This record gives sequence, structure tokens and C-alpha cells, in this order.
Amino acid sequence: MGGITVSTIQIFGYNSQLYNNFSDALNRAQGIVGVSILLQLGDLSNAELRMLTDQLERIRYGGDEAFVKRLSIRGLLPDTDHYMTYDGSTTAPACHETVTWVVLNKPIYITKQQLYALRRLMQGSPDHPKAPLGNNYRPPQPLLHRPIRTNIDFKTPKINGKSACPTMYREVYYKGEWQQIWFSEASISGRVVRVPAQLHQPL
Repeated sequence: MGGITVSTIQIFGYNSQLYNNFSDALNRAQGIVGVSILLQLGDLSNAELRMLTDQLERIRYGGDEAFVKRLSIRGLLPDTDHYMTYDGSTTAPACHETVTWVVLNKPIYITKQQLYALRRLMQGSPDHPKAPLGNNYRPPQPLLHRPIRTNIDFKTPKINGKSACPTMYREVYYKGEWQQIWFSEASISGRVVRVPAQLHQPL
């Protein structure tokens, strides 16, 4: 949204109230949610991110997988309740226009060493290696009259010298029952790290 970060982590889920599985939801309206976690360089990285980057030697090529135990998805998220959300597409071909994106308003941190390890990931297979991953991002896409929604209130009013509640009007168009999520996929530069996850409350 007007700035550049060194990378992002994308966590995908599907609408289990409307569809049977991720593949079914991928081509359908309101099918997929994508949570985008921005990464920023720092001297000390997020602890849960370290658990993922420690597996990079095992997933150097497309199709490689690694199983990670005891990863906290909540611990991977930045310490913020603020986000922007919009209707968009998947970031890899075929760029399905079925994703509700949630972009968190603060980054988590990654070290230069971890970023270097990410950049050593290879395209292709061990038998037919190609170039290292790089410049694998999409340019900004036109909004095409789609709104960007946010819970970030830019003005905090004061009443009698004290901060009051946010002034933004809240409209709820769809609200589903919250369920425990037992399985999630975290995508790191096109590689899949499968994570057993249990979230007990909505983001």
C-alpha cells in the first residue's frame, strides 16, 4: 500500500461453511482468505519464523515439503489488531479472483541470514534445477473500483480531554461461526510448509 517490504508470508484458508475443501473454494466466490504478513529486516527475527526458516534446507526445490511441529500461527502474527482488507486474487498463476486479502498493519522481523536462505531456494527440481527464486512478485494491480476496507481509525476523537471510541462506522456484510482450524499451510516463496494449527479465536 505505497511501500515496499523485503518479503511477505501468505497464510491461506478456505470458507468451510460454503465449500468442502480448498480446491473447491479456490474457484468460487468468497472461497479463500489470504493473510499477508509483511517482513522487515531486523537484528532479531520472529521466533516462529525461525522455526520455518530452519526447514529451508529441506525444501530447496518446488514440490518439497517439511512437517513442522508445535508452530504457533498466532505467534507468527505481528502484535496488532489493525489491518486492511480487499477482494483480490491469488498471487500465483492462475491468479484466481476469489481471495479476500487481510494485510496486517505491522511487520514481523527477519534477519539478513534468513533472507539469504530464502533467496537460495531454487526453481525447478533437483534433476532439472533452474535459477534461484528472485523477483517473484506481481506488480501492483488496478483496483477496478474495488474498495479497500480497514479498521484503522486515522482520527481518535477526544471528549472532555479523553480519547473516545473510534469514529469509523462498522458495516458487517458476512459473519460466520468461528471454528477451530486444525490444519493450515504457510507459503514461503512458493514452498509449502504444512503446519498443524489450532486457533481458538478469530484474528
